[in-house]
Amino acid sequence: MTTKSPQAKAVAIVGPSNSGKTELICRLVDWFQTRGLKVAVLKHSHHPHLGDTGKDTGRYRRAGAKNVALAGPGLLQITLSLPSDPDVEEVFSSWDPDADLILVEGYKSGPLPKIALVGSKLEKVITDFSDVIALVSEDPSGLPLPVFASQQVEELGLFIQEFLGSWSSDRMG
Repeated sequence: MTTKSPQAKAVAIVGPSNSGKTELICRLVDWFQTRGLKVAVLKHSHHPHLGDTGKDTGRYRRAGAKNVALAGPGLLQITLSLPSDPDVEEVFSSWDPDADLILVEGYKSGPLPKIALVGSKLEKVITDFSDVIALVSEDPSGLPLPVFASQQVEELGLFIQEFLGSWSSDRMG
């Protein structure tokens, strides 16, 4: 399979379940969009049914349909059935999100630069996650990477902008 690189820059937001990843991503989406950027989000899940249990789309997949699309006012959702959990490169090779930035929730073992939400278990983050570029923690003392509090959305957005680089100043406001 040929892998095409997305036009957008991408960064992963990683951390334990219920650590605030979704809330942080929502705030970052809003912050970047107010500065004129188109933002897409990719959420990695370990759940095989992705919300279609008991729905027609799930019934079609269980019946053997390899691709199922759901369309409605202002919405198109496409589900592709694959033999295994796709890695982030596979997702990017089949998805053209028409975005300047992709915020990825999860894929902690993937190749993307990562911002890790951590509590008191810093050592687990450092040994389990590769490519961590910054941390989100309420206790910044003595940490070896740039640290942002969960409420520092503007500061974190500016850090992401600087890290990923090459956005023109007129697009960032």
